[in-house]
Parts: sequence; structure tokens; C-alpha cells
Amino acid sequence: MGKRLIAGMKSLYPTNAVINKNFIIRVLENPKTSPVKNTKLRTANTISELIGDEQLKMKLFNKVLNGQADKYTFLIRNRLKIDFCSK
Repeated sequence: MGKRLIAGMKSLYPTNAVINKNFIIRVLENPKTSPVKNTKLRTANTISELIGDEQLKMKLFNKVLNGQADKYTFLIRNRLKIDFCSK
């Protein structure tokens, strides 16, 4: 079974919790060959696993949290297109 958080329990990753609370994250894998309709909704924890690089993840998350725009789009290693849209 998957992990479940008990109500009122603090998150192990507070940055991910803030991202999930304030943004909708859409991911398109292999954007050059996949149609846009194959975009999937993801959580910040899943994004962390997909990127696999802690420094890059923190750079992206800090840019999204500290920026003023409503939408951010990142192309990671020509294999992931990640859109952060504010709620």
C-alpha cells in the first residue's frame, strides 16, 4: 500500500507541499514525439523523482516560488516538458 499522511502531520518535504498547494503541475514526456494531449498531472514529489537531480529540482522550485508569473514552462534534457500553472 502507498504511504498516507495522517491529518495534521507535518510534511517531510515542506517545499513540495507549498508547490502542490499553489500550483498545478503538468508533465509531457518526450515532447518532440508525443502529442500535447498526453500531458499528465503530477505532484512535486513525482517531479523530484522524474528529474533525479536535487540541485536542478531546487533551482526550478525556487524560480517558481519566488517568481511573479502565473505560468512557468521548463524543458529538462529534451525529454521532459514541465508546466507550473498557479491556482
